[in-house]
Amino acid sequence: MRLSLAEGVALRCSDADDARLEGPGRSLRLGLLAPGVRAVFESLADGGIHESEVPAAAGTDASLAWYWLDLAGDGGLLSWTVEERGNLLMTLTPASASFLRRRATFDANLPLQLSRFAHTRMAAGHAVLDCPTVHATAALHDRRVVSLLFDMARPTLLARLNQFNTGIESATLRELVRLLAETGILVPNGLDVPASEETLTALRQWEPHDLLFHLRSRGWGHQTRAGATYRFRGELPSPPALKPATAQETLELFRPDMAALRTGDLSFTEVLENRRSLRGRGSTPLNVRQLGELLFRAARVRDVRATRDGDITDRPYPSAGAAYALELYPLVGECQGLASGAYHYDPLGHRLERMSGPTPEFHALLDEARAPVEPFERPEVLMVVAARVPRLAWKYETLAYSLVLQDTGALVQTLYLVSTALGLRPYALGRSDPDLFQRVASVDGFAEASVGAFAVSGGEPSSGAP
Repeated sequence: MRLSLAEGVALRCSDADDARLEGPGRSLRLGLLAPGVRAVFESLADGGIHESEVPAAAGTDASLAWYWLDLAGDGGLLSWTVEERGNLLMTLTPASASFLRRRATFDANLPLQLSRFAHTRMAAGHAVLDCPTVHATAALHDRRVVSLLFDMARPTLLARLNQFNTGIESATLRELVRLLAETGILVPNGLDVPASEETLTALRQWEPHDLLFHLRSRGWGHQTRAGATYRFRGELPSPPALKPATAQETLELFRPDMAALRTGDLSFTEVLENRRSLRGRGSTPLNVRQLGELLFRAARVRDVRATRDGDITDRPYPSAGAAYALELYPLVGECQGLASGAYHYDPLGHRLERMSGPTPEFHALLDEARAPVEPFERPEVLMVVAARVPRLAWKYETLAYSLVLQDTGALVQTLYLVSTALGLRPYALGRSDPDLFQRVASVDGFAEASVGAFAVSGGEPSSGAP
């Protein structure tokens, strides 16, 4: 197995007694290195060194060299490459400073299997083995390693793996399995194994895609950049602050007197304490004036400001970087004063843009809003929340979709509170078919994705509402 410095890590020797390893998010002070240790670490920085070559390179300092190698490895500063007769098979690289190679965990007499959280993806022209429970990734250089992973999908003893079914020589195969097991990509199997994925109660309740999203969308690890990196600045134009209008038919909406509402509306505490999810319809049907007031108070554009990267807007709910990538699409089943059909809300002009009449897909989305809450009738209006994801992804690397969901939660809560103040019957949906929405709205699902839905129906007018 060949050891080398992990990507982005460098050996710094500013003076004779202050050597250190430095990388993004982590470092290790080596201090004054013994001659043999220095030789080993210089080899690490110069293409790497095979484990079998460490004793000869370190000489009488071999024990000390292994001590520092273990510290550097556990600190996420080294990479391990498994080779066979000069051919690269796999390179394992720590993904965060929390990486720990658990050398005592490998037991060749225990059945091992691939973690249920493990997956492969493509990056930089080769396959990558990734696992969100593990602070490391593995580049797969040889198709035989993929074959090995296929065999490890079920609990398997190392003794049952051989060159015949993997194509890998036994000594190299043991190195591969040991490295994956010590990293945690291969896990012990069985209810009698205390640390198995079957016995770790909290981990057992995570879905693989949820855990992957949770970690990768929060700036996890030092292998990827995260945050406001503006990675497409100078390459792609910044997506506009407002979606360009395309509809031919528009409807101006009611604008409430906000000055009067500041003194005559329900108190914030009363609205917050009264907020509930209210399914089914009330005795008073929803009307277009109420819908207009709801949209005005919850989602209109209050201001537009210019920046070096284009306009940004200000609205009643918060949004990451004032990007406001969300769009509202009211699907109107029944609303007094408004024809049934699918609309898009223009938050700057405060108007509805009519997209289509009641199509089969339109009815399917409204029926989907009713299905989880039988025997209630379907809502009078279903507002699909869609996100122009590139609007956030242009600026925020890795975090974009996580920010979309946070913005969606802020918008939904704002819709809830305004609906409560208006005496309407609101409820948020946990699901809404993105393919149906794509057909109803005639949008590219990658440019504008359905991320939430909010239903509202008429109710009893609140005594404090105008």
